[in-house]
Amino acid sequence: MNRVQPAAPVRDMRTGRLHTRVYRSGDHHLWRREVLRDGVPARSLPSLPTDTGLAPAELAKDGAYEYRVAGGLSLGHLLWPPTADAAHGAPLSPAMTNTGRALRSLHAQGPVLAGPAPVPPPVTRLARWLRSADDHAHHRLTAVLGPARLRELSAWCDVLVTPASAPPHTLLHGEPSVGLIIPCPAPTHAVLLTGETLSHGPAAFDTGWLIGELAEMARLSGPAHAPLFATLATALLAGYGPLTSDDIAPLRLAAGLRSVVHVADYATYVGWADGLEHCIALLPDLVDTSGQAALDAVAVSASTAAPGAQPT
Repeated sequence: MNRVQPAAPVRDMRTGRLHTRVYRSGDHHLWRREVLRDGVPARSLPSLPTDTGLAPAELAKDGAYEYRVAGGLSLGHLLWPPTADAAHGAPLSPAMTNTGRALRSLHAQGPVLAGPAPVPPPVTRLARWLRSADDHAHHRLTAVLGPARLRELSAWCDVLVTPASAPPHTLLHGEPSVGLIIPCPAPTHAVLLTGETLSHGPAAFDTGWLIGELAEMARLSGPAHAPLFATLATALLAGYGPLTSDDIAPLRLAAGLRSVVHVADYATYVGWADGLEHCIALLPDLVDTSGQAALDAVAVSASTAAPGAQPT
């Protein structure tokens, strides 16, 4: 996909880790995502099904990942900050349903990456940050959570990346986000940009990661907007289909870790901001409930995610 790019991007977003530029290209948009730090080593990308809502990356000669899709705005742009007009979530639900189907199709590929296959990049980043960071955010996290909870978070990272963990590992998106879901042009035709974070792990990781992002938005925006994010979480699971009882533990852990990674990544690649104090204050119950508090924030229970699973 090494095409000549237009003179200037219509959207330009950058942190210390990632530079994303969106170019208008005829009737479509070219999304270029250049990983600046702490990315998965560039490798040949496997063939992925394109008729199920996945938008596979092509690796450019300069190492950037490129996606050619119809839309130029992500679902994240439409969701945040939430507005009264979107409070019920109905116009955006099809995008999440389509994303659930796309993830199911991706996971059906099995563990296809040549070894040693990478683990989900955000888990790797968080494990390293918890172990070695010495910034203000880490000091505040330690003060609020305490050493025992920090050890628990490190243990979660180990569970999610250990090959012996159940259920069996498969191909993962690795870091799905509303910022990578692109309505094209309507939510019913949304696609999920997929490529630079492909990895192996328990299939429920991807679903839990997205639910954790929705849960964080719900918890930060307050009760008035909680129904919006609960509707979207329900739509995601409806598209993905039922999970098994073995999926519930990694689903919870991934959902709980998502908010912690947000704090760590923001502090590392953007810098400390006073708003992180509020984010950190919301973390203790995520650890104390093994991530269930994230599911609760968007009205997801074990019985709705995996019919037949026993509540715990």
